Amino acid sequence: MLSSAAAMADGPSYSRIQASYQEVDLDLGGGIDADGDGFGVGGSVAIGDSWYVFADYSTADLASVVDLTILTIGGGWHTSMTTNTDFFAELGFADGEIDVSGFGSESDSGYSATVGIRSMLSEELEVYGSIGQVDFDDFGDGTNISAGLWYTASGNLALGLGATFDDDITRYGIGVRLYFDR
Repeated sequence: MLSSAAAMADGPSYSRIQASYQEVDLDLGGGIDADGDGFGVGGSVAIGDSWYVFADYSTADLASVVDLTILTIGGGWHTSMTTNTDFFAELGFADGEIDVSGFGSESDSGYSATVGIRSMLSEELEVYGSIGQVDFDDFGDGTNISAGLWYTASGNLALGLGATFDDDITRYGIGVRLYFDR
């Protein structure tokens, strides 16, 4: 009997570290945009069958004038929708800083909440999509939509593409991920 590759794939992994390069577009308001690039690092560790903790850090140099840094630390829960697809929900603490050359810097903190789906289309290919909310005390809040894919090139090493869109920041990235439990 024939079986699909998706039916043979296990669910997504929640124990990993990753690094990424990203192109960033920041809307500063008043029709002014700052474009640039940066990097991100992050990871998560599974705790039991349904829980995990995570941390993500990203920084970007925009138009050689604006530096943007965001740190998010939190926890998540996931449950299987099918043998290879998970629904997940995350809550986290977010800390951000914007440094504008010649004008100083501002920092703020708040929370983040995200829900989404991760699915292993095959043993090598994972796709994901999510919608999230970040609410800073002074910077304001924003809703974001993220989507992308990870391709496991060899054993526990994966390569990925992704994009995140919200009201003020658009990010496109490529990355590398190392799984601990594969």
